[in-house]
Amino acid sequence: MNLQFPVLASFLAALSLCAAQAHAGTPAAQVTQLSGFVMAVKADGVLKVLSLQSVVDVGDTLTSEQDTYVRIALADGRQAVLGPKTRLKIASAATLELAAGQLQVVASATPGAGRLAIEAGETTVDAGAGSFNLFYRPDPAVALARRAYAQASLASAASPVRSDAGTVLPVWERVAQVQIPSVPRAPAVPGALAPGLYVHVIDGLINLSNKGGSQQFSAGQFGFTPSFVQPPVVLPNNPGLKFTLPPVLSISTSSSTGSANRSAAVDCEVR
Repeated sequence: MNLQFPVLASFLAALSLCAAQAHAGTPAAQVTQLSGFVMAVKADGVLKVLSLQSVVDVGDTLTSEQDTYVRIALADGRQAVLGPKTRLKIASAATLELAAGQLQVVASATPGAGRLAIEAGETTVDAGAGSFNLFYRPDPAVALARRAYAQASLASAASPVRSDAGTVLPVWERVAQVQIPSVPRAPAVPGALAPGLYVHVIDGLINLSNKGGSQQFSAGQFGFTPSFVQPPVVLPNNPGLKFTLPPVLSISTSSSTGSANRSAAVDCEVR
């Protein structure tokens, strides 16, 4: 076969790219069940359409479309199910970041799983050994308040502040003196949940904490916090949370609890 040099060079570059992708990234999870369409945005901005057995790397941000459910097996034996219109970042092997949507976490069948933290709007969910559902509806007003607090904290840390005795206060004391801005409540939408983070514990114990305080939740309890400055509270009943899996995902397969290893197939990504 007689290939012109530019064509041959492009062909070899494409092969090198796919070969590099076979070794790139740190595997953190693997897709074990899927109903609908889900994409991953890689740490370098590359888009990847996920399918069964696709590997999810640290730094990937998963985005599910309308009516989509996807189950991923985490490396520690836990399972996570993303509901429709959900954005979830795999920040590390032990930290997930829920930007919006619905997430179900199923405890590992093997005792001794490590710590898993889920960040949602600066509220931290310590998964412990529990199984639970999270529902997060971001509030734009809260996002503005968080940005104002961060900017004020940086300004305070950069400017020397002296105590009554004339000594310069340590950075952590200066930041602690920053006033946390009040957060106005978003207008209610008829028939919709108010913005904030909701939790429903299926079994076990979990803990929610933010700048407002900390609260433990046990099996059967519902919880809520509207913002990062208001403590999580136990709700007296279900505020209207629903997390109904489609039949294809309603039964967990034995492969769902396996660790995240790369499959023999290599996903070639379009840059």
